[in-house]
Amino acid sequence: TKWVALFSLFFFFSLLSTGCPQKENNTPENAETEQEGVGVGTLAPDFRLRTLKGESAALSDYRGKIVLINFWATWCGPCKAEMPSMEALYRGYPREDFEILAVSIDIDPAAPIQQFIEDFGFTFPVLLDETFQVNDQYQVRVVPTSVVVDRKGIVTHRLLGAKDWNDPDAKRFLEKLIAAS
Repeated sequence: TKWVALFSLFFFFSLLSTGCPQKENNTPENAETEQEGVGVGTLAPDFRLRTLKGESAALSDYRGKIVLINFWATWCGPCKAEMPSMEALYRGYPREDFEILAVSIDIDPAAPIQQFIEDFGFTFPVLLDETFQVNDQYQVRVVPTSVVVDRKGIVTHRLLGAKDWNDPDAKRFLEKLIAAS
């Protein structure tokens, strides 16, 4: 039992160390000359996924807005815990300034994604990464992971773990990004 606890702690901290650190970076003035990637300061890779409503959506469809891409799964307790505060944040800002793309990495076709979204009344777009392609493209190793993209398509932040998006600091964070663009 002692060894299991030590191994669990080692495994937990090794997962954290493989993720990207949270950090702020000023947006480069000329996004077209930036390299595409998933690190802060790079042009966010475009992707196209099927939505929960059966439509198709691409990150590039939201260019000109601040976009919070949130990688989550129905089996992830912290993911589900943070989503109500994401919904409150989503409802607090106009669509011309801010968008949330909740990318489900559930690969089980029987996962209760639709039921979960309906039960809680979430209104932000839910995209289905059924092949893990976007998850791998964004190098997500911990869920939830949120990637913030500015109006020019530049990754400004990578945030690991669940966040309370109702927190005044989270709102100031978003308002600062909206005002800077």
